[in-house]
Amino acid sequence: MSKLIGLYACFCLFRFASSSTLTAPPLSALVVAFDSVYDLSLLANTLSDQGIDATVIIPTYAANNLYNKLIDVEVLQLDVDKSVHVNKRALETCENLFTDEEILKKIQEFQPTFTIFPALRHDGCLLPFAKHIGSIPVIWIKNSDEELYAFECTRVALPVHTGGFWSRLSTSFSGRSIFSAAKNDYLVPALRLTAKYLPDVNIDLEHLYSDVRLVLWGADTVLRSDFASLTDLLVEVGCHHCRGAHPLPENLQKSLVEYRTGTVVVLLEESYETLIRELAKKLPQGREGQAVVWKSKSDTIAAAPENLFIDDDVDRQDLIGYSRTRVVLSHCTDTEFLEAAFHRTPLICLPRNAHESRNTARAIELGFARSIEAANDHASAVEIARIVHEIHETVAYRENARKVSVAIRDRLNPPSDRLIYWLGYVARTKDDTEKFHKPKSHASTLTEDIRFFVGFLLGVIVGIVCTGSAVVARYLIVSANKVQTAKGRYTQ
Repeated sequence: MSKLIGLYACFCLFRFASSSTLTAPPLSALVVAFDSVYDLSLLANTLSDQGIDATVIIPTYAANNLYNKLIDVEVLQLDVDKSVHVNKRALETCENLFTDEEILKKIQEFQPTFTIFPALRHDGCLLPFAKHIGSIPVIWIKNSDEELYAFECTRVALPVHTGGFWSRLSTSFSGRSIFSAAKNDYLVPALRLTAKYLPDVNIDLEHLYSDVRLVLWGADTVLRSDFASLTDLLVEVGCHHCRGAHPLPENLQKSLVEYRTGTVVVLLEESYETLIRELAKKLPQGREGQAVVWKSKSDTIAAAPENLFIDDDVDRQDLIGYSRTRVVLSHCTDTEFLEAAFHRTPLICLPRNAHESRNTARAIELGFARSIEAANDHASAVEIARIVHEIHETVAYRENARKVSVAIRDRLNPPSDRLIYWLGYVARTKDDTEKFHKPKSHASTLTEDIRFFVGFLLGVIVGIVCTGSAVVARYLIVSANKVQTAKGRYTQ
């Protein structure tokens, strides 16, 4: 009897252990960072922090762009030629991935639950590859071009065009142009290449995205919100890595405290060295002055002023969130924008392209940023020093930054929790044939249908009028010719 009771107890314990989340198979993620290396390595680090095994693949030339505080994230490097055009480089990267036996062996051993990658210029290669290795494809999108492309392919959201008629028309044509160029210059050749190396995978262009169940949006509604989501599986994770600032290294902290007016943090690359040196000279010097901290790999600067400090090892968020930081000089990429907003630190933006200009305009609209174009280093340094002084003396910039920070922080659940929950949900429902959260493949609004029928009706009316006018005009011309002939004016 005691043996039966013991066996029954063991059976119950086994059932309890089987149903426990502790015995659930661990999740793993392969993050393919052929573009946006820093942002995707940040994502891999967040996944690792949350208990998901993470491996990131990067091109060799972008090794210096990795997040410098990666913890328990394996990094695989793929040889790629940086000098060629982006579409050709994407195809070359795809072929190198298929032919690199060492990386393929590591991926097969790793057996990733998810394969996370950008859609634009990578879908034709990585969607079939994810299917080949039995992994769940997850799309990651950041800038507006990637958004338009991914929304067109996955139908998880509808773009919302603001502005006047011509502005909306231009934006719509721009989106179609991006999709058409990617399809013709990359997608079709990539699928041919994939068919060559992965003959066991059934590749169908029309249903290429049928296995995609999750789209991660690497931005935030504070930054922009120009689309309407059609499914819960479009997940906003823009500030997944945002956290409180950690203390600075002791030596750097001790040096910065000496400058009582605060610190200016610079997140610009090495090509701005002269501008940064000139700016440090223009700022107040001595104990009552301001320090400039430049996060850079540059070892030394010729004739560097005493208030300029260079450090590449310190984490960027620790500098931005440092209590004595007064302003951040940045290009205003999505991640830098969100980090500054999270830590309620005013920005001075130096945009390099349309995406960064758009972010700059948004930051200015929210009232915690200024913009400048760096044309002449000396003149720009003088102007930036003046703006730094104005921001430091004006309470409104920091107050507006505080309001934006509250808008990001004061939410029901942080982006990292949403990220982990939905990855777990997709893994649990991988074999679900119903796919309750799958978006409709052809979603449209009633307004679009009304506009179509109104346009069609107007077209029919205009066509009838034009056709009737042409018939009447022809009848009049023929009648006139008959009259002239009857009067003998056209006789030989």
